[in-house]
Amino acid sequence: MSTDVSHSTTEYDGPVSAEVRESMRTADYYLRQDRGTVPDALFEQSTRDLGDEPLDKGPFVDRSFHELEKVKLWKRVWQMACRENDIPEVGDRCVYDIVDQSVVVVRSGPDEIKAFHNTCMHRGTRLVDPEVGDPMSGKEFTCSFHKWSYNLDGSIKQIPCRWDFPLVRDADVHLSEVRTATWNGFVFVNLDPDAPPFEEFLGETIPRHFRNWPREKAYKAAHIGKVIPCNWKLAAEAFLEIYHIVATHPNFLPYSADCNAQYDFWGNHARMMGIVGVSSPHLGELDDPQMIVDGMLGDAVGNMFGEGEFEMPQLPEGATEMDARRLCADFVRESMGKQFGQDFSKASDTEMLDATQYFVFPNFIPWAGNAFPMAYRVRPNGDDHESCIFEVLVMMWMPGDADPPKDSPLKMTPADRPWGEVAELGGLGPIIDQDMVNLVKFQRGMRSDGIKQVHFANYQERNIRNLHQNLGRFLSD
Repeated sequence: MSTDVSHSTTEYDGPVSAEVRESMRTADYYLRQDRGTVPDALFEQSTRDLGDEPLDKGPFVDRSFHELEKVKLWKRVWQMACRENDIPEVGDRCVYDIVDQSVVVVRSGPDEIKAFHNTCMHRGTRLVDPEVGDPMSGKEFTCSFHKWSYNLDGSIKQIPCRWDFPLVRDADVHLSEVRTATWNGFVFVNLDPDAPPFEEFLGETIPRHFRNWPREKAYKAAHIGKVIPCNWKLAAEAFLEIYHIVATHPNFLPYSADCNAQYDFWGNHARMMGIVGVSSPHLGELDDPQMIVDGMLGDAVGNMFGEGEFEMPQLPEGATEMDARRLCADFVRESMGKQFGQDFSKASDTEMLDATQYFVFPNFIPWAGNAFPMAYRVRPNGDDHESCIFEVLVMMWMPGDADPPKDSPLKMTPADRPWGEVAELGGLGPIIDQDMVNLVKFQRGMRSDGIKQVHFANYQERNIRNLHQNLGRFLSD
């Protein structure tokens, strides 16, 4: 069949039957055809049948569920607060807000990071508030109300008119500390002093896998956030499956496997591996593999890797699907090498092409490989259970051994401004806009009395079911 990839929609043969599903090529198949040394981590598989029972819609719309999450999830779980390079110098600080709590993370020493509840111990004034212009670096914390000040280790430094507080002892007014941990350049916090250690929470699998893709030396070139009118779980779920490509991103079908993606989970955490540079099983066998090259390089790479105008490479006569995948990998390898001044010659094809996302429970999605060095974070929008803040972190490498600059801070963009207009996101913005249409419709539809339960696919939405089962255990403990 023929497909015009320049159109916003793509014709396809209809649903993939069970018989076709059994014969579909797996992610493992493609990885074993790839050039270069594919990391062993990508061959690991970890999944099991989690059942087919529907889920009550309450977690998405009930205020009572949100109140339970406030106490039993967000005050007890490890969560990514910032990057180490957000606070590279002693005295640099970053604020992380979650529901009705606020944490200030500070570089308290050259090799030390601390975090505190973001409140003055005098009368509870928010201590650091970037929205009103509070300094995001300095040798101390100073409350704007009465000028109580604190050292970077949280100890009290000065109380004006100290004589007027005869019963106050220094220990009484030490800032309330929050636990911190670091991994792969990211800083995590936990408001529960009795929570299990971060290493136990994260497990051994994800840290071991990401030794292949260290992000400590990268820097955050862009950090864009936006308030989305849907529950935070709905937003997270949209990025835990590729089942939606056939309807939401039909332009991907000529060059992205979807219903044959690989889904894995390890305890609370998960992974989704979508093979790129091959066609979707929805399209059947393409007549011409050049359609893969035209679709991918014309639709994605040219925008995302700064190529602009370029001559479309052509496959030789008789080329196969794997030839197309390899040509696309070589194009990305060369483009990224030029853009970042890095040598990607030894990176495998999968690391240069594939959409491999990990999920760190409950709300952090770091991407693996080289093609998409980015991450997503989703969190409730303050105390509103029907809106959330969706964030995109774009990571970049410095040429050679140059030291990276300080990470770009979070920049909130207006709710009515398309992601595609955010210059820092390049070609990624229009893709996110396609997803955002559904997220708005999600919450509106979920309020309807006509739906009581939601249904998850047995395999393709298995990681979403795993999220809810783990969430249920957190909330019932």
